[in-house]
Amino acid sequence: MKKIVVLFILVGNLVSAQKLTKDQLSDKLAEKACACAGKQEITKENFELTIGICLLEGINAYEKDVEKHFGKDVISNDKKMEELGYEVGKRMGMKCPTVFKFMMEDEEEVVEDVIDDLTLTGKVSEIKSDQFMTFVVKEDSGKNNQFILLSSFDNAFLLTDKVLKVTDNVEVTYYEMELFDAKLGKFVAYKIVTDIIKK
Repeated sequence: MKKIVVLFILVGNLVSAQKLTKDQLSDKLAEKACACAGKQEITKENFELTIGICLLEGINAYEKDVEKHFGKDVISNDKKMEELGYEVGKRMGMKCPTVFKFMMEDEEEVVEDVIDDLTLTGKVSEIKSDQFMTFVVKEDSGKNNQFILLSSFDNAFLLTDKVLKVTDNVEVTYYEMELFDAKLGKFVAYKIVTDIIKK
């Protein structure tokens, strides 16, 4: 009787293991890779190798589901492996961001080296929420400056939580970046806000 129960459990596990959707599979692989990576001492030098090994562990554990959604011999197929790695990597970024912490620090250092922060003060004259949140600050000289909120920073809540109002005096820290304006059909220099202080 015990043998039959064990057999049913094994068969049940095998059947359920092959019923994962592609999203569920990617989540499971990310969880497994995060758990694996969390046990390792990851450095810049061994990062790719460690993540690769952890990903292989997951692929072996969910072999049938991987085969179903990504095809056979995924490990030897560069294109399929890249697709799988991309899907799992996105989820790992959310589930265990500390694994990628040193990479983010490197990127921040590069950005800081390349981009100079600028500042200006003035009065908020307009705030708009479309696809991106934008606002206009009017300097004492009368010059209007339009800013775009593209990424998070400590005081971003002043905009996102609608704390900041028109006519508020502010100091804005920003950098300039060329973005492609589809309506105009050309690249336009935009001011990207990196900090905002309400006066």
